[in-house]
Amino acid sequence: MHAFREPSEPRSHDALVRFGQPDSAAGGRGTGRRWYLVPDARSSSVTPRLLVVFDADPGPTAPTLRLRSTGTEAPLAPTGAGNVYGGSFDLSGVAPGTYLIDVVERLAAADVAVATKEIVLSEPEYAVWTLDFEGDASSDEAMKNTADIADAQRIPMTVMWNPRVWVTTQVSAARAEVMLAWTKARVARGDELSLHVHMWTDFVRAAGVVPRTVPSWAGRGDGYDVPMTAYSEDEQRALLEYSLRLMSDHGLARPTTFRAGGQFANDATMRRLAALGFIADASAVPAGASGRLPYPWTLAADAQPYRPSATDASRPGDLSVLEAPTIGGNTYALNVQTIQPIIRADLSYLALAGEVATSPRAITIVSHPGTINAAEGAAINSLFDALATLRYDLDKGPLRFVTLAQLAQAWR
Repeated sequence: MHAFREPSEPRSHDALVRFGQPDSAAGGRGTGRRWYLVPDARSSSVTPRLLVVFDADPGPTAPTLRLRSTGTEAPLAPTGAGNVYGGSFDLSGVAPGTYLIDVVERLAAADVAVATKEIVLSEPEYAVWTLDFEGDASSDEAMKNTADIADAQRIPMTVMWNPRVWVTTQVSAARAEVMLAWTKARVARGDELSLHVHMWTDFVRAAGVVPRTVPSWAGRGDGYDVPMTAYSEDEQRALLEYSLRLMSDHGLARPTTFRAGGQFANDATMRRLAALGFIADASAVPAGASGRLPYPWTLAADAQPYRPSATDASRPGDLSVLEAPTIGGNTYALNVQTIQPIIRADLSYLALAGEVATSPRAITIVSHPGTINAAEGAAINSLFDALATLRYDLDKGPLRFVTLAQLAQAWR
C-alpha cells in the first residue's frame, strides 16, 4: 500500500553516493574513490566529481552537496541518466583530514541529509623508481625482468641511460643496440629517459678529458669507481655535453634528469646541470661512505627534495635544479630477506597506512636493469607490494609513483 502526497509536497529520497564514473565491475553501484590529494604544482585544484543515484526524481527538493565540517554547499544537477545527479565539490584550500560530504534535500520542515560520503584529503607523497644503466652490458633476461616488474606493478620507470656503451670495446655494438632498443621501447610506453654516467677511463678519454683512476671507492683501476667530483667543473661540463651529444646522435631525446655514478656529485655538478637545463638530480644520499670514500653529502636519512645552493650541494639554495635524495635504498644484489630493512625504512619515511600525510614527502629508489635476476626481482616486488598499502591509484593512501621529471614538476 502506498502513501499519497500532494504533488506540491516534496519528499526525501533514498540515495547512493559514488565518486567519478559508476563502477561497471560492480554493476554500476560502486562506492568510488575515498582518497584525494591537496593539489601540487602539476594540478591547480581538487574537485571530486560526485554522482548520486536517487530512487526517484529529486528535482522538487533541490538537492545539494554539503561539506559537513564547514556547511559549504555545491549544487547537484541532472546528468540525463535517469535519476542520477552530479556535482563537483571544490576542496581547494581545505586542510588535510577526513571529511563527510552529505547529500542534502530541502523539505518544507527542514533540510534532510539522505546520504553521506566519507573522503580523505591528504598532502601528496611520491615514490620514484630509477634504473641505472652502468655503462657495461645488460642481458636480455635482466632487462626483461626489469620491464616485467614495472608492468606488473604498474610503476613508471626513470631509465637512466649510460652513453659509455658506444665508446668502449667491452660492450659489442650489437649488445648496445639491443639495450638502446629496449630503452626506446620503454620511453615509448611512457617511462622517462634520464642520464647516468660513471667515470670509465675510456669514456672520459673519448670526451676529451684526461682520465683518472684515483681517488676511487673500490680500487678497480678502470675509472668506474672514480667519483665525478674528482673532475673540475669545466671537465664535468665536457663530460655532460659529450653524453648529450652521444644520446642525440643515437636518436634519444635530450634528458632533463641525472644521477652521477656512485652518487658522487657536488656543487660544481649542480651548477653545470642547472646551466644545461636539467630540472632534477638524484645523486644525493644520506651522509655516509661508499667503500673507501666518504660521500660528499651531509644529509639526514629521511632528507626530502630541495633546490641546492650553488656553493654547497647539501644545503638548500637558489639553483633551479631539484635535488631528489635517493633515500629509498639500492636494491642491488638483495633478496626477499635482505631487503626488509629498506622496506621498514621506506615505510617509516611516509605516512602510516590509512593516515593522512600532513606535508608532501618523497622517496627515490635505485635499481639496475643489468642486474635484476630472480632473487633481486623478488626483493623489488616485496618492496613495491609493501608500498602498495599506501598507493593513491589503488585508493589506499596518498602515495603516487612518478618519474623523476614528474617529481620535479610537482614539487613545491
